[in-house]
Amino acid sequence: MSALSRPISLQSERFIIRTLTPNDISERWCGWSGDPEIMAPLNMQPRRSTRESLAKYVSQQDNDRTYLIGIFAKAMGQHVGFYQIDINKLHRNAGFNVIIGDKHYWGKNVVNETRAALLTEFFERRGVEKAWGQPLARNFPMIFNYKQQGWKLEGILRSQCLSVVDGSRIDQYQFGMLRDEWRALSQGASQ
Repeated sequence: MSALSRPISLQSERFIIRTLTPNDISERWCGWSGDPEIMAPLNMQPRRSTRESLAKYVSQQDNDRTYLIGIFAKAMGQHVGFYQIDINKLHRNAGFNVIIGDKHYWGKNVVNETRAALLTEFFERRGVEKAWGQPLARNFPMIFNYKQQGWKLEGILRSQCLSVVDGSRIDQYQFGMLRDEWRALSQGASQ
């Protein structure tokens, strides 16, 4: 970690949201990348991660330009997913990617609840002015989450990616959220 690194430690109503460490690596987490249902929306081939490969992945995050942030259920302390957030300091923007690996939490508003806390953190305390995400057109739950949370669809990259499943071309969406838009949405939600 760099001298500038600032780990994340937040809470939402139901979740603890914090920087992942090597101590968080579990067989459960290793198994997520081998599950075709989890990997298909990301257009990635399933492959089994090892503790060593995850340790290397965790060690590459500096909590300044790259963040690996875990989502843990408060009720049981169980690791249910994670965010990979990449910061472009020059342009003051942040790319958000999320995986909910525990299928028991699918469809239960985990992403928007936890991403709300992260948006507030990055917009208000870490100098970010724009957040963006690029789900594939086949990732219907993620597209729903972006729209439900108030992100703007900025464009569609037509036939941007090749499907790892069948080789067909897949569109990729570009969603964005500006700091002022998030502030307005947050104020509206708290009234």
